[in-house]
Amino acid sequence: MIHPLLSIQAHTQTFMLRHFRHTHYGRYMAKIHNSHLGESCFVIGNGPSLTAEDLTTLHEKNIDCFAVNRIFKIFPQTAWRPTYYVSTDAVLVRDILDDVNAMPVEHKFIPLQNKYYLGIKVKGAHYFIRNDVRTNDPPEKFSLDCTKQVNIRGTVTIACIQLAIHMGYRHIYLLGVDHNFDKIITEDGEIIIDPSVKNYFCEGYDDDVQNEVQHDIGWTTKSYRDVRHFCGDHGIEVLNATRKTKLDAFGTIAFEEAVSRIETDRERKAT
Repeated sequence: MIHPLLSIQAHTQTFMLRHFRHTHYGRYMAKIHNSHLGESCFVIGNGPSLTAEDLTTLHEKNIDCFAVNRIFKIFPQTAWRPTYYVSTDAVLVRDILDDVNAMPVEHKFIPLQNKYYLGIKVKGAHYFIRNDVRTNDPPEKFSLDCTKQVNIRGTVTIACIQLAIHMGYRHIYLLGVDHNFDKIITEDGEIIIDPSVKNYFCEGYDDDVQNEVQHDIGWTTKSYRDVRHFCGDHGIEVLNATRKTKLDAFGTIAFEEAVSRIETDRERKAT
């Protein structure tokens, strides 16, 4: 016999997932819709080209940033902290939960399924509905309305882009998205292993799982291309300001130029 409290909990969770818009989490997602309409932001990857110096520049210029996963490992080197933290990997969040909870970041976006199905509760999290997109799904599988869901496609940075667009950001710059790893699967399905390639911005970033991971670069590249087409159709600019990258799905821009553009835009709006 199912304990009454467990039955009530199961019904509550089912309601929350099916009627997310009407929950307090869904209402928060609705509240932040277009809250930064027309503004610019950075989405920060954790590639080896990411430097504390560039993050310090973003901090000094007070530029909004999305960051992901184990970004806290660079905190000792800079006063910069992300405006938003996003992680869609339940296993990773479980393993670094204490670090995530301790992060001095006001806005943390985490899939609601992590909390309900896996019991992973992030302190102060803004939960969203995670929708996993398969490789054979159509390219329009990209969510502009995060009160419904956030589609997970190949990499957490795509979730960040969706959240940024939901908030109204219309100029999105990538930084630290090197798009290259020591173990990859290409678009042709070929497995390439190159021990000389550095995966992340610091040593020991993922020592606990590094031997278990092969990055499906082919699927991620396709997903990024779909994002480019989708954003182009909706008047949203995504440019790659990563200093050293193998991602060719977006146009590129020098980091300094991206920062300058944001400052110029702010000055124009202030006058």
